[in-house]
Amino acid sequence: MKTIFYCIACFFIVNTGFSQFQRSYGTERTEMGRSLDQLQKVEKGYILAGYTSQQFIGNQEATLVKTDLNGNQIWSRVYGGEDREYFNSVRQSTNFSTNNKAAYVAAGITRSFGFGAGDAFLLGTNTNGAPVFSKVYGGKRYDAAHCVQNIKDENGRPGYIMVGETRSYSEAFPGTNMYVVRTDDEGNLTRATVIGGEGDQRGMWIEQTRDGGYIIAGSTTNYRCTGSDGLANPPTDLFVVKLKPDLTIEWNRILGYPKDLDPSIGYRNVATCVKQNNQGNYVLTGYTNSFGLNNSYDAFLLYISRTGNFLGLKTYGTERSEFGYGLEETISPSGSQLYTIVGLQYITSRKAILFQTDAGGNLLWARNYGRNGQEGGLELVTDDFDKGFAFTGYTTSIGAGSADIYLVETTETGKTGTPCEKEIDLKEVKHEPCVTRSAQQIFVDDYRKIQPKAIRVEYKEDKCGSVTGGFRVEESKALEKSHGTELFPNPVNNLLTIRTGGESRVTMVKIFDVRGKEVIENIHVNHTGEIILSTEALSKGVYIVKLHTEDGKNHIMRFLKQ
Repeated sequence: MKTIFYCIACFFIVNTGFSQFQRSYGTERTEMGRSLDQLQKVEKGYILAGYTSQQFIGNQEATLVKTDLNGNQIWSRVYGGEDREYFNSVRQSTNFSTNNKAAYVAAGITRSFGFGAGDAFLLGTNTNGAPVFSKVYGGKRYDAAHCVQNIKDENGRPGYIMVGETRSYSEAFPGTNMYVVRTDDEGNLTRATVIGGEGDQRGMWIEQTRDGGYIIAGSTTNYRCTGSDGLANPPTDLFVVKLKPDLTIEWNRILGYPKDLDPSIGYRNVATCVKQNNQGNYVLTGYTNSFGLNNSYDAFLLYISRTGNFLGLKTYGTERSEFGYGLEETISPSGSQLYTIVGLQYITSRKAILFQTDAGGNLLWARNYGRNGQEGGLELVTDDFDKGFAFTGYTTSIGAGSADIYLVETTETGKTGTPCEKEIDLKEVKHEPCVTRSAQQIFVDDYRKIQPKAIRVEYKEDKCGSVTGGFRVEESKALEKSHGTELFPNPVNNLLTIRTGGESRVTMVKIFDVRGKEVIENIHVNHTGEIILSTEALSKGVYIVKLHTEDGKNHIMRFLKQ
């Protein structure tokens, strides 16, 4: 019987959403994951967005991959035309209903459809990935969407907001400008603005703020901090813009390093993500080599007040290069703020990195991920089911081709339980940047409906594990004990006993099936610490016992119902 349990437990580790993992999805050519969201409304799992160069339709296709909670591929689709498409951002729609069939929205760029040399692209799909609406935004030159979010406009109507860049409105502002597009829940444009001035401006991330407005993170080359107008390779500074609900500018800030610059170095500072924290202020991450160690790139945390005042800047890195791309704020069991950043580190090869700080930016831990190839982490989400994190990006170590879509799920301290990770050391340094401002805007209204092709595909899957299947047989015995708590008999026919113990008292017990559905509710933990449950109503299979202790930690146990 134990042999049978070991095999089923091995299957369970691969297929339940309550264990950590490193997974890949791809073909013999190149794929990249650029964005993800955790699914919570209709189904539990992940939706990933990026691109494939397999040429299913044209030269390059935008792609979506939907997985269960443990990263098993449910479906994958590609979207495009004869030229190139890719997605930069994906979100589960908060307005999905019987009247609004768009369950997921993805934003990026299309070169096969639209007005000119590339247009910002927004696609809504149903739960199976079939298109519900497809729209493009922009003009005759290059336009792109880098980030999309669910919003409610100033009248409370649901829709989406995108930020990116445009070169189509050079009659107002030369060069590249920040592009903001607001739509209704079917992708129809309701308002759009171009934000520019001297140099180039790009928007990389947008969030709706608590006052109904928007905060944008990006970059600018307007020379205000350096006074280096006329350089052939001008420095790039951080650019933060706060918009009112009607998309008019409330305030903007440029942050750079005021020193004599060597034009050959090409100083570059880019804010890639911004979040409004519990205090209503703004926290940003990105990458900088103006402030980096040894003129290399470092990831950073930047703090700005709700009114645009500079509050602090810290960098994290080594004498080589580190980049920050995604940011999440979480709350520790003691109630304090934590900031977790995903990105990549380049020493002898690229490795995806994840690191965490306290509210003041003091480093708590740092890890990198991958094997002997190249990896990068591009977007991070909190894992609301297991209180950890998940990120996507690319991997050449795990997968079928030259690069594959990468999905990694970790614990709250960045552990995946695989051999494809290790602790790293980062140096943290506090900085005082130059702070100034400069921005102008116009409003535009160009958009149209398109009809890209959409086809189902099946990517090859791979994973990092200690053995095939990612499971050590000897670990199965430990599934029956956790944190001083025992469950028996295992396997079980009817009555299951859970005997709690350990230094920290168990305050809550929940039982889930492999799809993440709670199957036994309202379990009472009495003063004796022993629970006897009937499993007679449960189907045969593996189930998860999730224990929550008074110190704020979660512990996972598993049992087999015969």
